[in-house]
Amino acid sequence: MTGAWRLAARNLRRNRRRNLATGLAIALGFAGLSILGGYLTRVELFLRTNAVYLQHGGHIAVYRTGGLERASARPARHALDVDLQARIRDSIAADARVAFSARYLRGMGLAGNGCRTVPFVALGIEPGAAERIVVHPDVGYISADFVRPVRGRPLHEARDVPGAVGLAAGLARLLGKSRVHDDFGPAAPAIVVPDCTAPDASAQMAGDANVQLAALSFDGALSAIDGEVVSVFHTPSAETEDQTVHTALGTLQDLYGTDAVTYVAVFLNQARDAGPLARDLRRRFAAAGLPLEVFTYEDERLNPYYAGSMAFLASMVIFILILVSAVVALGVMNTSTLTVLERSLEIGTLRAIGYTRRQVTRLFVREMALLAALGLALGLLLATTVSVAVAIANIRVTPPGVPGSLRLLLTPGPVVYAAVGGLLLPLALLVTWGVARRSVRRGTADLLTATRG
Repeated sequence: MTGAWRLAARNLRRNRRRNLATGLAIALGFAGLSILGGYLTRVELFLRTNAVYLQHGGHIAVYRTGGLERASARPARHALDVDLQARIRDSIAADARVAFSARYLRGMGLAGNGCRTVPFVALGIEPGAAERIVVHPDVGYISADFVRPVRGRPLHEARDVPGAVGLAAGLARLLGKSRVHDDFGPAAPAIVVPDCTAPDASAQMAGDANVQLAALSFDGALSAIDGEVVSVFHTPSAETEDQTVHTALGTLQDLYGTDAVTYVAVFLNQARDAGPLARDLRRRFAAAGLPLEVFTYEDERLNPYYAGSMAFLASMVIFILILVSAVVALGVMNTSTLTVLERSLEIGTLRAIGYTRRQVTRLFVREMALLAALGLALGLLLATTVSVAVAIANIRVTPPGVPGSLRLLLTPGPVVYAAVGGLLLPLALLVTWGVARRSVRRGTADLLTATRG
């Protein structure tokens, strides 16, 4: 440590209470912003994981032109035929940014149990893609509470069951399907048409895992298949809890009498590559004259819940950031102003013996740098302690619009710590520099004759 820094460290011993209060303000500001950043990081990763993996949207989704908005109304016209599917996969096959891709078919219809019918929205999933999603590290870390079924086994593990389907928990309740295929053992019971007026009608409907799915095929004909419920799951959104059906892509294609799909989802190694790859794909498809549209997971048209939630959280964080920064800046300004006023005679003496204005200003800035560094170190300790304590407490919360609960975790991480420290430290130094510079610009005679505060 040089002589100037040793002098700055010794000067911190003056007015210890004031310096302690300022250091605590910096520490609490750092800890608060770090914890907030950790919460925001956790929420963003949860929402992104749900949008990309659990909702099978992918980091990038490729639709036929107009398919995102109109595929439900006119699926045959806005679906991706076999040729377009192949062209899309050829375009990404050699790209190192791509982990894997998957084809998906969406459709609507009526699900029945022999007594009542309920509208459904179905998603046909390639079993191989479902298997990769379940074992993805982000899914296991962030959304473990949602990736495993409430009852039964995942769809990709039930390839041996003809017509295997998964029902969202709300839809299973509406259809009275309280048991799944594996609950009946190796010998599945015979399908019995229930007597809907009998007192035990609910028990009869729960006596097997069979449901009927009916819909209009792509050519307009009425189509129906028997489905066997192998799993009951929670959807990432409460709005879809009463209507979602998952099944194998081939099963849903049989229902709609087509070999087309609604979209191709592209899953990346790094989420940050979504924007650049989407731009590359748009150029490739435009050059080839293909009628395709490319969307990233951040696009409001594809994931309105993700985009809206992140916009709200960003506004909230900016407001809190300004508020905390103002409190820290005012605390530093108050301390620096009082310190400079009380040491006017000292400043005048230093100026009289040859110190330049810049050297005197730097002395006060060094003092604040040391004080701020101690405050940041204490804030880091506080933020880490709170994060660990919350993890140990195993607190569970129910986010708005999400069925079920999830574990609350605060994950600030090095990036958040560096960002918050990179904001508060320069802010404290800048405020101190402004206060000290204004004082040292006074004449030396005025400083030597000034009345001490």
